[in-house]
Amino acid sequence: MCIRDRPRTDQALVVAGSFASGYVAGSGYTQVIEHVPLAAPVATDAIAGVTSAAFSVLAGPKLRHSRLGSLAVTAAQTRSYASAAAITMGIARRSVGAAAERGGLARGAAVLGTGAAVDAVSLVYLNDRLRRYEADGREIPATGNVAWTLAVGTGVAVGVGAVVTAERKAAAAAASLLGRKVGGPAAAWLPLTHAVIGGTLISGVRTGFNRLLGRISASNSRTEVRYAQPPTAETVSGSPDSVVAFEDLGLQGRRFVIEASTGEQIDDVLGEDGSMDAIRVYVGVGSAGTVEERVALAIEELLRTGAFDRSLLIVGSPAGTGYFNYIPVEAAEYLARGDVASVAIQYGSLPSMLSVGKVPLAIEQHAALLQAINDVLAQRDPDHRPRVVLYGESLGAQTSQGGFVGGGTEILDELRIDRGLWAGTPYASKWRKELFKGGPTIDDTLFGRFATIDEYRALPDDERGTIRFFFLDHHEDPVTRFGLDVAYQEPTWLGPPDQRPPNVSRSQRWVPAVTFWQTAIDTKNAATVVPGAFKALGHDYRADLAEFVSTAYALTDVSADQMASIEARLRESEIVRAAKIAEG
Repeated sequence: MCIRDRPRTDQALVVAGSFASGYVAGSGYTQVIEHVPLAAPVATDAIAGVTSAAFSVLAGPKLRHSRLGSLAVTAAQTRSYASAAAITMGIARRSVGAAAERGGLARGAAVLGTGAAVDAVSLVYLNDRLRRYEADGREIPATGNVAWTLAVGTGVAVGVGAVVTAERKAAAAAASLLGRKVGGPAAAWLPLTHAVIGGTLISGVRTGFNRLLGRISASNSRTEVRYAQPPTAETVSGSPDSVVAFEDLGLQGRRFVIEASTGEQIDDVLGEDGSMDAIRVYVGVGSAGTVEERVALAIEELLRTGAFDRSLLIVGSPAGTGYFNYIPVEAAEYLARGDVASVAIQYGSLPSMLSVGKVPLAIEQHAALLQAINDVLAQRDPDHRPRVVLYGESLGAQTSQGGFVGGGTEILDELRIDRGLWAGTPYASKWRKELFKGGPTIDDTLFGRFATIDEYRALPDDERGTIRFFFLDHHEDPVTRFGLDVAYQEPTWLGPPDQRPPNVSRSQRWVPAVTFWQTAIDTKNAATVVPGAFKALGHDYRADLAEFVSTAYALTDVSADQMASIEARLRESEIVRAAKIAEG
């Protein structure tokens, strides 16, 4: 998937994961073969390998896009690779064994010959990959970087394999000892010894990992110099009038409320007079102990600030750390001339990749907030209540959508949700999958999936006019493409090179397990951003958001010059914000 050149450390992790997957597959195959009596193992292996390879080549293109067919092709490929490896190792062992009988010189020649053959095949393959890489418009990495990556990746894989092998031998030795001292066959004790030794190793890893998470969580709760003083405006949480204590908002929450746009700032950007101070409501995970209590605080804050008297209410679900992207909120504040309120509730303090376990809680909390807002709206005059719109990005998009699963598009009207914008929705989102499959409760005229604003503008007028819910997904964003099925099923975005979406590599080939590790690692670096340098690439949606906010939320009452001024201010604000954060 590699949307940009990977750092060599990340590429080493891809190599390690690929090697480890191959080791697991090969070991499993070997374990099976060892228990199957074969009259002619090499010949049988060769026939099985050739048959499997032929099946994968001939049937692969037709079967790879179905789940069962893809599994069959993957199994056949794995079988052919394992057969080739087994035959190669068998020949090498026989050569070395025969040479050993003839003396050291012959043995050395056999070893060197086998190594040279393997190296030759590896070099041919590597040169082919580098040629494809260059044809894709990329700069070939330095030889030293390639060597370093292969060395480190191999080292990591060997290290993991060594740990696994050591555990197996230790468990076998312990089982044998128990069999002699206590009685019974050693095999009967193996489950117990594996459980004890393996459990000890896993416990040690978990302890270290939990300590790391603790440090990360603490860092996301610290107080920064430029965000240490509570805001004074009544229109934001954490102020003296707020029911939410400033110190309980967390690092991300404090940044969010302090950066709220004032009417003066909005007027300066638009070249107008009369804009309002925007409302920003935020409840930290430390503000209350339960979902119900945090939602109650959010509603109380919305009522206190007068949010239900504004024309627009943005309900967002933050990322794992509590981060609520300021760009779409600030853009909406300019576009609506301050006549807007936004609200978000934190559910964790870890990066999104480490917050998967928090997803059910986040979904529950966001759904409860939407229901509570709907209850308030039901008591108000329809002519005097705000339009409710949704925003979610990355994990925040998934948790924003999670409460709609099984409800189709009808649930949006039931909750009085007018519009929505989700950027970089993870592949795991069940509701998005439901929508694009269709069904009796789904109105497919209400939503669309776009990589650029131009894709939306290219639609006929009648189609554009019905779309209220927007999925913004770059074609090359690995977060929106990464799932477990990539390990065993060729994804559509890696189909024939001439049919692939823009920005997706034309040279990359799908390989079982390998592509999984590539895409998994790429999710980490998919949004490597530079403050103020907005790019519409990978998981970086900053350059798209102002135009999509204007379109998705129907905030179009600005001129082209005013939109340009808004986008310039968003870039400027990000640079200023980055400088504040850098002070610590």
